[in-house]
Amino acid sequence: MENHQPIFELDSFSFSFDKHDEPSVNNVSCKLYAEEVTLLLGASGSGKSTLTLCLNGLYPEAVEGFTSGDLLYKGRNISSYPKGVINQEIGIVFQDPESQFCMVRVEDELAFVLENLSIPRCQMKQRIEHVLDIVGLSQYMKHNIHHLSGGQKQKVALASILLMDPQYLILDEPTANLDPISSLEFIETIIKIQKQQRFGLLVIEHEIDDWEPYAHRLVALNKKGEILLDSTPKEGFQNHLHKLTKNRIRVPKRYENRKMPSRPSSEKESTEVIVNLKDIQFNYKNKQILNELSFSIKKGDFCAIVGENGAGKSTLLQLIAKLIKPVSGSIDFLNTPLSNWHENELYKNMGYVFQNPEHQFINQTVYDEVCFGIKLSGYSTEETERMVHHLLTDFDLLSDKWKNPFSLSGGQKRRLSVATMLHSKPDLLLFDEPTFGQDAYTTSQFMRKVMHLNDKGATIVFVTHDMDLVDSYCNNVLVMQQGKIVYDGTPKALWRKTDLLERARLRIPYRLRLINEEMTI
Repeated sequence: MENHQPIFELDSFSFSFDKHDEPSVNNVSCKLYAEEVTLLLGASGSGKSTLTLCLNGLYPEAVEGFTSGDLLYKGRNISSYPKGVINQEIGIVFQDPESQFCMVRVEDELAFVLENLSIPRCQMKQRIEHVLDIVGLSQYMKHNIHHLSGGQKQKVALASILLMDPQYLILDEPTANLDPISSLEFIETIIKIQKQQRFGLLVIEHEIDDWEPYAHRLVALNKKGEILLDSTPKEGFQNHLHKLTKNRIRVPKRYENRKMPSRPSSEKESTEVIVNLKDIQFNYKNKQILNELSFSIKKGDFCAIVGENGAGKSTLLQLIAKLIKPVSGSIDFLNTPLSNWHENELYKNMGYVFQNPEHQFINQTVYDEVCFGIKLSGYSTEETERMVHHLLTDFDLLSDKWKNPFSLSGGQKRRLSVATMLHSKPDLLLFDEPTFGQDAYTTSQFMRKVMHLNDKGATIVFVTHDMDLVDSYCNNVLVMQQGKIVYDGTPKALWRKTDLLERARLRIPYRLRLINEEMTI
């Protein structure tokens, strides 16, 4: 794409949190242009989010950090701009949208943005209604933000940035919490807005299949935070595929030549029930979330829970984990009413990983976080040391073991949250979006680890928007829609139910989409 002057120029730019640490962003030289769509790729922990926070001016302003080299915005050093100017012109939607909310209600959050822009109150309602219509949240204007699903929160964060009319927009894992159809619609919507408003767009994303057709540039970082590749997407994926995959960077599936593992359904036959739910109803603030929900999960199942944003998937998982209680109905775990289980005994037999990994961190270091649960299980000091080392190595966190969990990247936090649950051998493991924010390598390593636990007898239940994972690993899938189970069966049979997939806002796995495309040629 032909363009004029760059909006950003980086020349040997580096950023580190401590003078004695290796830089998170290391000697980066590149140019970013207005009106271009740029994909910023890299393995988890490669410095992608840190780089964008430098572009936005939040780093090193908001944290103690050290820079070297040059970072220019519109030809001027970014540090020379008055406070607030950069943040208004360069919008960013964080990987964790909760971290940027200031108010409780959706309407108030958006009004807060407009107040800071000195927009007259008489114009606010029209602007708020317009931007909520753009992101598909018109009916949620009066809702409490913290009662929304993860995907809906992501849309509120985007709406607040669009109100600022940014000249450059940065999106950090924007579709990770969205159901498959909402993800596709989100991408199409943001590209339409980008073309209309002619702002530059920088996207951090691991799942890039739907972004690739719209991208003009590809910038990839290696594990050391250095520029690995700066090219067009076509050149990068066609001519540098090995370089990208070697650096744990996920490429569009049409360029992959590997075959995902397939789990034979015959190995998963079981009649013994581990979890049984009957006539479950759950309300929140007088709103019905789950309605007359009944189903069972058999021992040894590898089961996915899928469905559109707000369908009740995370709520269902929390009910099974006894984190919340139903209004009515019953839940049995290992043939015992869940209400009769004492928490100490329950969580020896059941593990749960939150959608937001920060919700389960309680220690000051990564090492202590992994060590905590192992110690509670009564292992000796020697056994504890061995198990911690093994888990940190497995999840590529060994070099970060003395860091504070909250200082990790989004993908590293997710890996840590999973590692803390895998020290024991529980009968049931519950995961809420376990591969969110993960690069190709760590996703593969995680799924192999979980598959091994499943082969040893553990029952796996996980909420996901990734239909390729469902297709490759699961013997059973539950589809939720408006608080009800509308499908309970095998993935293979689900992919043939096109009407149901459309209603539940799901897409068939990529391998089947590719077959369908080849058949139409």
